[in-house]
Amino acid sequence: MVTLLFFDCEFTDLSSSASLISAGFISQSGEQFYAELSDYPEDSCNDFVKAAVLPLLSLRPISTADFISSLTDWLSYRGEDFLFIADSDWDQKVLAKTFASIGKSIPDNWWFLKTPDNFTNGMQRCLFNDEMAAFFLRHRDLKPHHALADAQAIRSAYLRAESGY
Repeated sequence: MVTLLFFDCEFTDLSSSASLISAGFISQSGEQFYAELSDYPEDSCNDFVKAAVLPLLSLRPISTADFISSLTDWLSYRGEDFLFIADSDWDQKVLAKTFASIGKSIPDNWWFLKTPDNFTNGMQRCLFNDEMAAFFLRHRDLKPHHALADAQAIRSAYLRAESGY
């Protein structure tokens, strides 16, 4: 059985040299994992990231190695095969690059899906986009560009679009 995981990453910029800043994951049933990293080059952050992402960080940051270890430990209790769902290809790229930075690769039992591209029905795509916007209106305490809040919004939007309501 494949476990669905909705995720979002925040990173220094949109380039091949991007480094992971934070990552949020939420299962279909609502279990959450979130981490902020300590070893990204802050001077590589673009102006948008400095203004919209960094002010939202609030946890004690951890190293990349500790992040990967904690994430894989958290996943070990949630299933054997995982489908990671994000709203950008950048999330998967930066996550893979983060694993590679410590000599690891993404496990073979992890698959990735970019949504809403997976929905061929135009109504489902509209539902997804509408829910992404509505999520932050309903949850005013959560802010866009916080990795866990964005993962929660992706989960909500995906489940709404999938059900067609």
